[in-house]
Amino acid sequence: MGFKRTREEVCESLSGGMCDFMESEVLSVFYETTPEAVKELLPPGLLPYKRPLICAGYNIFHKTNFEVPYLEAALYVAAVHEKTGLPGFFVPTMTLNVDMGTILGRELGGYPKKAGRLGYNRTGNSFVGFAERHGIPYYTVKAEFDGTSNDPELMAAIGELLTPPDPVNHPGATIIYNYLWPASSWVHLKDLDKAPQPILTTVWKTKHPGTKKPEIGKGEVIFQKSENDPWYEFAPVKTLGAIMSYDGLALDGNRQPEDEYPVDAKEYLPYAFYSYDVKPQE
Repeated sequence: MGFKRTREEVCESLSGGMCDFMESEVLSVFYETTPEAVKELLPPGLLPYKRPLICAGYNIFHKTNFEVPYLEAALYVAAVHEKTGLPGFFVPTMTLNVDMGTILGRELGGYPKKAGRLGYNRTGNSFVGFAERHGIPYYTVKAEFDGTSNDPELMAAIGELLTPPDPVNHPGATIIYNYLWPASSWVHLKDLDKAPQPILTTVWKTKHPGTKKPEIGKGEVIFQKSENDPWYEFAPVKTLGAIMSYDGLALDGNRQPEDEYPVDAKEYLPYAFYSYDVKPQE
């Protein structure tokens, strides 16, 4: 295509729409953190779920419709929309090993993505994956797929979150919560009354049946302290179990008015920099 592109080429690349992850391996280690951590770190517009549930994710995307295979580490916090009352997962942080997946997710979707070094190893029933930035391996996730979870309550604890909450309008879809507040808003940091309102978005996620059945096992999440990537603030208190899914995923980027919920800029500001590093100390 070159540096200069046609209108059609630009629209095809940047129009949003459906992000499709046709071939994937998705590891989810579910655990409980403290209620205080969830309450402290949820932005305005979202309320804590009835249990302080976290999904520690490690996504291996082999094939996508935007032609970028990549690895992705992420935390998903169970939450409830204050207006609709629908349960879903809020994404406070993500790390990818490619630039395009990071840029597209940040610029078009508002996802708090950073680029870093990721790697994983699968040997038999054992899996281990990590994310590292600035020389600090701040996130390690492990799983042993022996057919039993850490806690027998695993499926009962996560069942509602994995059940489509609006089967009439969005059959088969679960919810990811995210915020849109463009970086251009920051010119108004000293006078937020002039800034555009941040938008809490409801993103509908569907699955394509995979070629393999999910695997269940015991999981472990290990955090190391990092000022730039403070994932450790969602420290595990009780680990429920691990699931490896081989389903394809699709995220609907065609937001409807009812999927957008403005929140107050002053209230949102403390949460606006999840995807940015801290200022270096002199």
